[in-house]
Amino acid sequence: MSLEAAEAEETAAPVAKRVTVDVPPEVPDAATGAGMERFLLRGGLVDAWFEDAPGCDVLAVTFDNLSSIGEYDPPQPWLRWRMRQAGIPLLGIMASRKDWYRNEDTAPLITALREAGLFARFRRVVFVGASMGGFAALAFAPLVPGAAVLAFSPQSSLARKVVPFEKRYRYAMKKWDWDSPAHRDGAVAGQGGREVVLVYDPYVREDRMHALRVVGEGVRHVPVPLTGHRAIRAIKTVGGLQELIEGVVRGTPDWGAFWRAFRARRAQVPWQRALVAEARARGHQRLLAGALEVVKASAPDSGFARREARRLAKERVEGPVEGAEAEAVAVAEGPQEVILRVTAGDPQPPFAGEIADLRGAIVVPERGGDAKLASGVLRADGSWCALSQGWIRARKPMPAPTLAKDEPVGHLAGAHLFGGHFRGHFGHFLVESTARLWALDHLPVAVESILYLPYRGEVGAIEKAMEGHERFYRLMGITPPVRTFGTPLRVERLFVPELGFGWSERYAGSPAYRAFMQGRLRAAVAPEGSKKLYISRARLAAQRGGVLGETVIEENLARAGYEVFHPERHPLEVQIARYRAAERIVALDGSALHLAAYVTDPGTRVAMILRRSRANAADYLLQFRSFCGVEPDVVDVIRTDWVSGEAARVDFRSVGEIDFAALFRRLAAEGYVAKSFRPKLPKAEEVRAMLAEFAARRGGEMRPLGKGERHGDAEED
Repeated sequence: MSLEAAEAEETAAPVAKRVTVDVPPEVPDAATGAGMERFLLRGGLVDAWFEDAPGCDVLAVTFDNLSSIGEYDPPQPWLRWRMRQAGIPLLGIMASRKDWYRNEDTAPLITALREAGLFARFRRVVFVGASMGGFAALAFAPLVPGAAVLAFSPQSSLARKVVPFEKRYRYAMKKWDWDSPAHRDGAVAGQGGREVVLVYDPYVREDRMHALRVVGEGVRHVPVPLTGHRAIRAIKTVGGLQELIEGVVRGTPDWGAFWRAFRARRAQVPWQRALVAEARARGHQRLLAGALEVVKASAPDSGFARREARRLAKERVEGPVEGAEAEAVAVAEGPQEVILRVTAGDPQPPFAGEIADLRGAIVVPERGGDAKLASGVLRADGSWCALSQGWIRARKPMPAPTLAKDEPVGHLAGAHLFGGHFRGHFGHFLVESTARLWALDHLPVAVESILYLPYRGEVGAIEKAMEGHERFYRLMGITPPVRTFGTPLRVERLFVPELGFGWSERYAGSPAYRAFMQGRLRAAVAPEGSKKLYISRARLAAQRGGVLGETVIEENLARAGYEVFHPERHPLEVQIARYRAAERIVALDGSALHLAAYVTDPGTRVAMILRRSRANAADYLLQFRSFCGVEPDVVDVIRTDWVSGEAARVDFRSVGEIDFAALFRRLAAEGYVAKSFRPKLPKAEEVRAMLAEFAARRGGEMRPLGKGERHGDAEED
């Protein structure tokens, strides 16, 4: 929906259709109506219209949208006739003005009905709405414990600070109160395992961003591409809307039947136009030609398809229409491979924004009998696709694999995304396993899965790690399943993106990768928490390394007003909320800071305390500079690196002994604590006791790393 269309819909006063309708009897209060079969309860700026249905134990609670307010005279609930047709009881929350339910009457009305026991009469309660009504369904569902939500193209909020990407509803943003926190953020509906079904067009950027903010165990995304903001109308046109609504409300949706019915959209001219417009906007002529073939196959007599085909033929001779701007442009084509290039953001080396579109490529994991770590993608003819190469660290690329003669190769139909190597360790997962996901925003077709190579060839361990990172994919709104395998696999169509992130100079992130990660993570989670945050490793196992006596840092910074935060004890969305809210962050170097760099606001102060002498801080600095324009303060106050007896270098098991007095002097000098702050510091014998305790937990002797032994930044295997 354009800005102009949204503005017009918000402010227009429609001519109401005069209808004959049996209005329920008015009741003076919720307690009176709660036991009746029909009632109308006036609530000020909102009214509640209730109609029971014999023998049905589910209730649909519907909310008006911008188009339904004032549509009928007298007013009646949205979806009333559909619920009557389905034999489902209805509670319509009817708005008297287009205020997005940002008033003082809606919540008290629903609360009064809850306290009167109306919702307790039903086994299942589902809040339903579209657009503005979808926002209300999300925002007010938490008032009724256990209530589910069905929302079509919903806004999660219109508060500028919460959804800075929303530019359409400027009138409503200014006119109504979005400062009061109560019920202003519908994203909370996803919390606590609540069942939420979101139906929206993923190609409408704002609708996608709103939907991605709603995360939780029970959230289901139903993307209906190329239907626009009024997706519910498109579904109604092609058929299946009644079955969809009734199925979700009853708790028995038939998704297979829905998708079969949705195929009929291909014969609809609005959908055809949207498909061709999307292909043209992406600037890919092969994609455009394919889109026209789809239209002609589904509607052989389509005059629109014939006209667009003639236009395409003319463009091939004369060049593209002036002003057509490519998002993913084909820069090289061959029988086995098309190279797409995403130029948004002007990528600079080592990034080029390239995606290889391969037919019949073979994905080869690490196996016995091949070179160590050899893995990646071979083209259909067996040649190496260099774009698939991974790196185990900055200067150690993984070699190309070689297929043995007559080696069995499986087959996988459909289109899939190559995700690179999957790593279980959270820091390596961020650096390596997310580096190719940016392409999901730029592919010409939807993919059926994301294919990962198992790190070290350990399929079982990687499948278990994938389960552990499932929450990340849900939070990012990534719906294709992630998969791994232990033998070579020929894929019908495989997209191989370049690494948009990674070791060394790739820590800057490509423009497409930064936009993908920051846009989705920031859209998914609103800031919440203290302005001063200390990210602690103190509760990690001794094998994870760190510094001796980190609790000394915790206790002193807590005295200085910092929230002490242990990220491993909290869900991913809570971690992101804390990092977004903080204006001062102090932390040891580690995975948490890599995550914080994705979502930290410009102007945030970050102090990174090194836990290994001469550790490579450059990676963190580059990431923070590139992603959020923040220059972290690097605090190196290591006195001694303590390693296990047999080790010859610092690694993830070593522990640093730091100069606590020097640390707090530095923090005071940089403004992280007041210059008048007096830390409580341990004595030398207390530090020795800390080392003895650490060694006991590690299960072995510790020794100081001597001169000439390796101190560099080591990989956390």
